[in-house]
Amino acid sequence: MNKPQPQRQRPPGRDEIRGHLVEVLVQGAPNKADVLVVDVGQGPVVVKDFADKPWWARTLGRLQIHREVRAYRWLAGDPAVPRFLGRIDPYALAMEKVDGGRLAFAPDRMENGVAYIRALRAAIDSIHRAGVAHMDLRGRENVLVSAAGGIVLVDLAGAFCFRPGGLLHRLLFRWLAVPDETAYLKWKRNLTPDDLTVEELELESRSRRWRSLWPFNRKRRPGREGGA
Repeated sequence: MNKPQPQRQRPPGRDEIRGHLVEVLVQGAPNKADVLVVDVGQGPVVVKDFADKPWWARTLGRLQIHREVRAYRWLAGDPAVPRFLGRIDPYALAMEKVDGGRLAFAPDRMENGVAYIRALRAAIDSIHRAGVAHMDLRGRENVLVSAAGGIVLVDLAGAFCFRPGGLLHRLLFRWLAVPDETAYLKWKRNLTPDDLTVEELELESRSRRWRSLWPFNRKRRPGREGGA
């Protein structure tokens, strides 16, 4: 006798979000999306939503959602990112909920640092092969560890997608990938600092100098939590 196939998750409708809200993962600032867990009876899914923001933030959010939807569709089937479930409306999208948590807070991140760094390297290489530069992997909230120990990259609102081998890819991708590479070095310094190579130390030093010139670079406040 054939076993019944599990029901495929779908994105919730706009009118279903409030009534089926399970958890607020992130209450976004006025210019940032709210990140919600919603369950309409098929298991929890993550919803990224700008609908309750001021009009100007909804306008910007609409562009971000469009860009993020494109990136998730571009990477469809890649285990380095969550499975995309669909766009709810111009202001929201839904994706699978990753069982796990942030790498920055994984209780075994130091003793298993080598394995995590290898998995992070594999995830970055995978999206880069597809022509996607994430651009925001320094954020602790954007690098997750799945229950199986794999690395999952989220928040693709700032990602660039280029067809590998195409003109724009040949002209721009090498430079757009630099933030992902320097973010990788940040994670490596936090988890396996003794494994940094001479070349990586030189790249890290150059990156630090360039970032110090960026006028909008946030300064670390005294007493702020360190780490990844």
